[in-house]
Amino acid sequence: MLGLGNSLSLSGVVDGFSMLSTSPDLWLKFNTGQTILDSDSDGDSDVQWADSSGNGNDATSAEDAKQGSFSDGAWSSADNSDHLVLDSNITLADDYTIFIVFTVENTSDTFIGGPSTDDFMRFGQGENAAAMRTKHSGNVTNFTFDTNPSTGKGMFKISRNADGDEFTVTQNSTTVLIDAASVNGSNFVANKIPAGGAGLAEDYLWEVVIYNRAVTAGESALIEADILTRTSLTAD
Repeated sequence: MLGLGNSLSLSGVVDGFSMLSTSPDLWLKFNTGQTILDSDSDGDSDVQWADSSGNGNDATSAEDAKQGSFSDGAWSSADNSDHLVLDSNITLADDYTIFIVFTVENTSDTFIGGPSTDDFMRFGQGENAAAMRTKHSGNVTNFTFDTNPSTGKGMFKISRNADGDEFTVTQNSTTVLIDAASVNGSNFVANKIPAGGAGLAEDYLWEVVIYNRAVTAGESALIEADILTRTSLTAD
């Protein structure tokens, strides 16, 4: 048993678990709520990824030329300027948890950003596979991975604990970074996915789940198993 009264079946499918029971602040779900419509009434089609959390914080593109497209249930970018913008900013305070499935190249993969360059998270800083850079409220923090992220499709959990003094990254449920010395305790404002301008180049984004809190270990096990199964990944 993994908490919340749920268990994992032998196939990895989460029995009786609903992501909504964990009250995510944002849930861009794989192969769900992905439409092309004229959301800004300019006569052009617009990509929209509906928020499945129930909070109505849909992701759309403010620029037709930089909106990317949907392919086989995932959002894909033509170049690193393509991005989606949330209807409302999400301000992540002391503790937070982000689950995200995307293609890693370790070449400045800026997978999430804010309404300005004051906030972003990036793997492969300076095209160095061992380097991660975050910017919280304009304050830059550089991390060195304990284990470099594997390239290709992966599910990542990025979290800051309740005291705001420990920062952790996992890939497919395996820890690749844990740092209690370099943590930035400032707020992080999430607004763009990926960041845009220096986002993901010709890559894919399968799912995003954001919590403005630290999820429990039991919740995390269920959430990760659910995402891994849905996006056809396995734990490392």
